[in-house]
Amino acid sequence: MIKRDRPLGNLKSPRITLVVCPYEGEVIDRVTHNFYKPSAVKYMPLGLLSLAANLREYEVNIIDASSRGLTVAETIEEINETEPDILGLSVVTYRAWAMTQILSNTEASVKVVGGPHTTKYHKYILDQGADAVFVGDSEIIFSDWIKNGCRPGIYFGQPTDLNTIPLPARELSNLDDYKIEKREGLLFDAGELRLPLFSSKGCPLRCNYCDVQQKKYIAKSPQRILEEFKQVEELGATSIHILDDAFNIRRDRVRSFCKLLEKSEVSIDWSVRGIVEVHDDVIESLASAGCSRFHVGIEHLDDGVLEFFRKSQRLNHVEKFCESCNKHDLMMIAYFIMGAPGETTEYREKLPEKIRDLGIDIPYFNVLTPLSDTDFYYQLLSDGVFKEDFWDAFASNPAKDYVIPSHRSVGEEEELQDCIESYIDYFK
Repeated sequence: MIKRDRPLGNLKSPRITLVVCPYEGEVIDRVTHNFYKPSAVKYMPLGLLSLAANLREYEVNIIDASSRGLTVAETIEEINETEPDILGLSVVTYRAWAMTQILSNTEASVKVVGGPHTTKYHKYILDQGADAVFVGDSEIIFSDWIKNGCRPGIYFGQPTDLNTIPLPARELSNLDDYKIEKREGLLFDAGELRLPLFSSKGCPLRCNYCDVQQKKYIAKSPQRILEEFKQVEELGATSIHILDDAFNIRRDRVRSFCKLLEKSEVSIDWSVRGIVEVHDDVIESLASAGCSRFHVGIEHLDDGVLEFFRKSQRLNHVEKFCESCNKHDLMMIAYFIMGAPGETTEYREKLPEKIRDLGIDIPYFNVLTPLSDTDFYYQLLSDGVFKEDFWDAFASNPAKDYVIPSHRSVGEEEELQDCIESYIDYFK
């Protein structure tokens, strides 16, 4: 590592650069077909912007290397141009290789790492070039860490009350980086500037394939969400997308927010990401408050597979949800997982027709994959399908363009990809 001469603890006002790691070299998977990953759609890094909102007394630079399409070399060059005293990287496990390259080739007095990758693999990151690692919510502990002299080590943050911390410092982002060009391949039109918002963190559900690590659910109040809606609207957004893992898990909160929004002067297209909703009045509240789209994890239409996934819903719940959305003209973007144990050829053949019958507007297909730190992956390890913990091996020594090993044969993988391509053609 390259270190500055002056000790950071003697600085009264450190210069801070916070970075989202670039896509270059990230893990290669078979989860999502490229059709569903249009390059025009980008999301500003709310985690780093929330962190920055708690660091107002310092000079903070944000580099969103992934949204801007920077290479690792370009990211390193831009970091060094900002001459940071503190370099902070937000890392997902898929981009651990880029993390190691940036830690090894940048100039900063102190380098720190946070983000989802640290939850499971913090034990390796100090040896890979970080001076400090932050696990969990860091808005409060990171600011305190700076004031206490930036000591090395691993720091664990607890879930933070989202109503007591500042709203994300979106003004630190260049909005032009997130503007959407109208082009072929966009699944729907939400205008030029669709900005994300988190109204909650975490998901208490225990789906076996999911790598959402925070299981304690913490949420903003309806009043706080409305305040943030106003902030985003004032930035010139054409649409707001609530990116929660389970927006509607507390129905009273949803109803209360929708009532507040209806009575307010806020008038903007908006959408949510949530779970299958069986209460018609919740869907009605969303539609009445101007919600345009509901992104929902249906995942499967076979009750046996849903049970295997440990989903709380069954087909009759899905049918009730779709009926309500169609009744209230709420567009459904529904996510499905293909390739589960017990999934039959007949199911795959009939799925497109069933989706049409349910009135789903946009189906989005993924392939079941053993993601890091998921129960599905650990079960495959326990069953001897994989002979080693390959995710741990990767985290300890990240490789560029690492390909996730498959638990299927080559033929089975090809069959799944062909199936999904046929679905894409069917629904175009």
